[in-house]
Amino acid sequence: MRYWRYKMVRINLGIGNRDLQKKHGEKTKRTLDLKNDEANHITLLGKSGYGKTTIMRGMIEEIYSSYSDTGIPPIIIVIERKVDTSKPKKVIEIYHEESEKNTEGQLHRKYGEGIWNYIEHYVNELENDTKLKYGLMGDFAIGFPNILGKYTKTGMDNYTTLLGRHGLNPAAYPARRFVFRPRRELENITFDNGPLTEVINSKLAYPDIPFEIIADMNNFSDTARYYAILKNIWDIQKIREPKEVLDIAMSYETFNNGPSQTYLRIDETMNRLTSDFLFSGKSKDSFLKQITNKKINILDFSQNSELDAYEECLIFKLVVQHAINVAIKYRIPVFFVVDEVQNFMKDTNGKWAIDKILREGRSLCINLICATQYTDNLPKDILIGSSHIGIMGKLASNTDMKTLEKLIPDFKDVVDFDEPGSLSEYENLKRKLRFRGYFSYNKDYTEHIEYRQPQSL
Repeated sequence: MRYWRYKMVRINLGIGNRDLQKKHGEKTKRTLDLKNDEANHITLLGKSGYGKTTIMRGMIEEIYSSYSDTGIPPIIIVIERKVDTSKPKKVIEIYHEESEKNTEGQLHRKYGEGIWNYIEHYVNELENDTKLKYGLMGDFAIGFPNILGKYTKTGMDNYTTLLGRHGLNPAAYPARRFVFRPRRELENITFDNGPLTEVINSKLAYPDIPFEIIADMNNFSDTARYYAILKNIWDIQKIREPKEVLDIAMSYETFNNGPSQTYLRIDETMNRLTSDFLFSGKSKDSFLKQITNKKINILDFSQNSELDAYEECLIFKLVVQHAINVAIKYRIPVFFVVDEVQNFMKDTNGKWAIDKILREGRSLCINLICATQYTDNLPKDILIGSSHIGIMGKLASNTDMKTLEKLIPDFKDVVDFDEPGSLSEYENLKRKLRFRGYFSYNKDYTEHIEYRQPQSL
């Protein structure tokens, strides 16, 4: 396969320390080499509010673009946990402020004509939205251009913007957003997340669900007769149509005193499948079949989907199993991007999924990019298995400092956090550290870095 010709893909990470050995114009740019024959697990740490999610979005864009340039686009699967109501408000604020200060021609030159026209349309719809249909943009609104980054000054001077400092402009990336038991109209979710976003009402097809998950969902006792009967029908005979399952279960009945408890338990289980909009009997409805390497895939676990924590972890597990099969069959890289990864470690399915990526990632080029506030919540395998570790702003606890000192040899010599002496110093320091921190390459070389800004919102 063509993919294996490419031993390495280089992505733009941001701006690092000055390098006197490089020519002018190259001396601060930092790139990260992602190798196809090694794991590329990246863990981002730091307190809330310093930009971990934002920087992950920039990494996704770099991975999508850089791999696509080789002719072999990767499969990127992002797990999104929440919507952000502040983004649409900021878009409205910027639109009005910029419209008052600039002519239409100036705005088109600054943001791009197509982008500004879309922003104008979005703001008009939002301001006339009396039914509150819009205004819930996702944390990973990959399909929406980042005008905030083009507008917001860096704080280092009065001229350079966040995107401008990195030589970037607002852009949207093609995204396929999977929503489960949607709480909003799909077209409204699409509109909030940009013109390059496709939203799918996603379902789990019966053929994709192994018996162990059926048993787990319904709290089966593995010593019960209904457990043995249903396992035989569902997993051994591979019959996964509820009506057929019930017909076979009925054939085991003796009809001495009406339906047995065994049959009633199986009937209850099949009824749950057929009555729940999360499931479908049609194999073509399986959301797993719609995961693509032509777009960035977003599993929408935010308020747009009506899922409990168990179901989120279950879906995550199914996707990891699917990704492993795809990676083996097609030899293309897979990247899982997981924010607040500690939430998945509380459930056996979620923990299984993370462990599976860490164990099999090296040989199959299945990569994990994850973020969390505290190392205390993480199993040691995540940090030990990470090729690279990034810090956003400041670490959340002294325990994290001690953990990283053991893992990164030059950590003590390089990493230094200023401590504020007053509230005003703290506020200034937080602004200064946002989107900045440290990055440890292969846990061998660590430097202060200003991370690449995302072009999407």
